[in-house]
Amino acid sequence: MEENKTIIFEQFAQRAKKRIEERKKQRREELEIGSLGGMSMEIRGVSDTELNEVYEFSEDPVEVDRYLIFYASSTLQEAAKVMAAEGSLQAGKEYRITEMFSAAERNFIAKRILELSGVGGEADIRIKETEEVKNS
Repeated sequence: MEENKTIIFEQFAQRAKKRIEERKKQRREELEIGSLGGMSMEIRGVSDTELNEVYEFSEDPVEVDRYLIFYASSTLQEAAKVMAAEGSLQAGKEYRITEMFSAAERNFIAKRILELSGVGGEADIRIKETEEVKNS
């Protein structure tokens, strides 16, 4: 019985190790934005540490979404540098480039980033009933 438990824990540990390594990989996607004439932008998943930084940015959920989108898109960051150099975006407020998105677009993109980060989506977890152990 004890040997069986050891095997189960070893299997669990191996799967946990593999899953941790998979989660460390940064997932990326390219989104085609119809309102920009089909131009594409890249987004990536963010780590838990980065997500904490994003959530601390503001208490306003709209501003948090804007900052998240900017933070997770190298495309927007590069475009914002160009706009800031031209003077059409205020230096230090480059994340404001995300104001080009409608509320629906912003919501979609933010949700997609969270899904890439492992935050959104469905959890593949089921409740399994176990026998109650009685102390005698």
